Amino acid sequence: MCNRCNLKRLKINSDVGEGVFKEGALMPYLNACSIACGGHYGNEHTMIKTAKLAMSYGVKIGAHPSYPDKTNFGRKEMLISIGDLKDSLYDQISSLLLILNNLGVYKLDHIKAHGALYHKCFVDDKIAKSFIEVVKSFKNVKILAPYKSVVSKIAEKHGVKVDYEVFLDRNYNDDYSLVSRAETNSMLENGLEMSNRYKMVVNESKIKTISNSLIDIVGDTFCVHSDTKNSHLLLNNFYENYFSND
Repeated sequence: MCNRCNLKRLKINSDVGEGVFKEGALMPYLNACSIACGGHYGNEHTMIKTAKLAMSYGVKIGAHPSYPDKTNFGRKEMLISIGDLKDSLYDQISSLLLILNNLGVYKLDHIKAHGALYHKCFVDDKIAKSFIEVVKSFKNVKILAPYKSVVSKIAEKHGVKVDYEVFLDRNYNDDYSLVSRAETNSMLENGLEMSNRYKMVVNESKIKTISNSLIDIVGDTFCVHSDTKNSHLLLNNFYENYFSND
């Protein structure tokens, strides 16, 4: 594994506590993590276990709420009233925060929507506004959201800090959407590609899309999904490539 001090120089995050059970291999590579809190996955046991592991590595902890839909892992848009959605999101985030309080952590680092809710907040004013209203119930907590998303614009209007998130393991379309997982070319599959993407975003504020176009982007934090195949090995290879010329 690469030198751990170097690892902490990079702002890498991952969605964890989702039943993949390789958090122990991932945590050394992360600056922050988003813990599933009961909507698409997770219960008191998984939240406690994952939070303790993150704390042991000094990894910042955020909440990862979703549509309340464990059947579809939160990856399908759900027909639900705005009121019921807000109640569910509030309960999910509160459940994780209570666990953190009991472990001596009294503030979430961030809140990041999951799956279909994340993508809905990218384009839908009503859902995005509802999400931000819930976030504002938890004082001084930022969100992780895509550049040029509806939710990021609404957040900024309401005084909620945004860290723009870029995915290191997923390919992008020209409209900033992610290439569907159903497509064979949806993923970045080696650490060199991921390292090149990270450097391009940080140094040039550009990202190469699936059509080889370059589009403007801002990246404050970079995500690798915990359920990406061999994600921990990809991250190790990413760091080796990133620091190869240091």
